[in-house]
Amino acid sequence: MQPERRIIAVLFTDLVHSTEVFSRLSAEAADALRREHFALLGAVVAEHSGDVVKTLGDGVMAVFALATQAVDCAVAVQARCLLKEGPVSLPGMRVGVSVGEASWAEDDFHGACVVEAARLCHEAKPEQILCSRAVRLVCGTGGGHTFTAVGAMTLRGLPGPVEADEVLWTPPEGAAPRVLVADDAVVLRQGIVRLLEDDGFHVVGQAGDAEELLALTTELLPDVVITDIRMPPDFQLEGLAAALKIRELYPDIGVLVLSQHVVADYAVSLLHDNARGVGYLLKERIAAIDAFTAAVRRVAGGGTAIDPEVVEVLMRQRNSDSRVHAVVTQLERQPPEA
Repeated sequence: MQPERRIIAVLFTDLVHSTEVFSRLSAEAADALRREHFALLGAVVAEHSGDVVKTLGDGVMAVFALATQAVDCAVAVQARCLLKEGPVSLPGMRVGVSVGEASWAEDDFHGACVVEAARLCHEAKPEQILCSRAVRLVCGTGGGHTFTAVGAMTLRGLPGPVEADEVLWTPPEGAAPRVLVADDAVVLRQGIVRLLEDDGFHVVGQAGDAEELLALTTELLPDVVITDIRMPPDFQLEGLAAALKIRELYPDIGVLVLSQHVVADYAVSLLHDNARGVGYLLKERIAAIDAFTAAVRRVAGGGTAIDPEVVEVLMRQRNSDSRVHAVVTQLERQPPEA
């Protein structure tokens, strides 16, 4: 008997850095989280008239009769992943979608569109939906989605480049601020993560040194980065240097630095160009949980959170240093905290 052949839309998902997340949990907690994750994916696929064909690692392969259903599902999956519904944050999701003819044999679908969707998922960045050009053409302009061209992509297992597009989508109202935490002290770092998650933040990643911080920032594009000023390998100012680089490369990402001591020069380096989306707190402030999480939320929203002791030092030096005076003037112009 010849395998059944039909036109389908195929969707693949993959959870970014899931191994790191699950490794921080007990075996029982990790298994429970996986079950919840797959149950969520299965429910969203079913809501969009799709079928889960199989699970792969921490993602699924699903098929749909219509390309519009697959794209609708992809957007819904991304949105649900951003709505932190459990005690542990899940990192971002990658999604790939394709459409075409496939054959059904041995309890699985086979065909170029299946390979395309899988490879596009693999190439997607966190929270990105990549699709083949055929998906965009089939969906047309009536599906309520916006696409932007990515261009020709060379995908493993396919004979030639594939024209790809990105499905643009908007995070839902109420989505938790996405935070990346960097500190070489594992206990302190995970303590900060726990505080943030308990307060509803979505911690998308953790870094143990400045190099990893920069790499994860580029990959994950969080709303705010929290970093110690002194980081490996030399425990000098690697964290501060990384924070300044993030400010340069990604001005829309908030940066909150933590320090053991007040050093006016550090604050001036962070604040002299633009005080929006910047924070500088002493590490001891972490113990004041409500104030600390409020500061993180303020920086994530583009505000400023400066430790009172830092402000006091800057005020004392404002008349003796023009750069300090400029920074203090910026702070005085900031709107009062809510």
